[in-house]
Amino acid sequence: MNRYVVIITISLFLSLRGASAAEDLTIYTEPLAPVHFEQDGHIVGIATEIVREIVRRAGYTAHFEMYPWNRAYYLVQKNPDSLIYTLNRTRKREHLFKWIGPILHKKTYLYKLRGRDDIQLKNFEDAKEFTTAVILGHSLTLQLKDLGFHDGKQIIITSNKTIQTKVFLEKRCDLITGNEYTIYRAMQAAGLTMEAVKPALLLGSSSYYLGASLNTSDMVVNRLQKASQSLLDSRFTQDVIRKYMNQ
Repeated sequence: MNRYVVIITISLFLSLRGASAAEDLTIYTEPLAPVHFEQDGHIVGIATEIVREIVRRAGYTAHFEMYPWNRAYYLVQKNPDSLIYTLNRTRKREHLFKWIGPILHKKTYLYKLRGRDDIQLKNFEDAKEFTTAVILGHSLTLQLKDLGFHDGKQIIITSNKTIQTKVFLEKRCDLITGNEYTIYRAMQAAGLTMEAVKPALLLGSSSYYLGASLNTSDMVVNRLQKASQSLLDSRFTQDVIRKYMNQ
């Protein structure tokens, strides 16, 4: 009898230990203001606050780390109980992650400088007549490559949003990728307003997601998903958007 009690006790201990370990999540992201960026030594931003609230509501704790996108993308697929944001959910990525979200809606455009009346785009083929600054590893960059956009001719690949914006504003390219959040902050950081740019082509209306490594437990993912559903389109999300878009 005592032997069975000991076995049950050990099993319960190991189970609780595993559950506790799963609560300590590592979450990776990249600098992409105002969605996620570093300020005064802390990782902040619209999506960051949403993800922190998702984690809190799910009852977990998390450690956030910021890297260039390709590095963050590599680490999340390598390490257990880790996640990455913000992810565009694409066909090529579908089997690489366990998906949580959507966490934030967005509209993605090719933008041009206001006054570039020579740029009139109806589709991707029209865009091939010009040069677009893109960011290394981003899903849109991969999409443009798949559509036949060539590096150095139709696209200029940069390492982050700051360099991408610099290339665009220095007129070393004709177009820049962005959404309503990132283009606003990019222009603001350059001392400009949204009057400096104009949408040239709507690329799509979609959402950002939080992606979990495949070796993250389904229990953790399900709890995060339930927390995410409670936040989308909520007052919390709208207040966070206003907070960063009004800075």
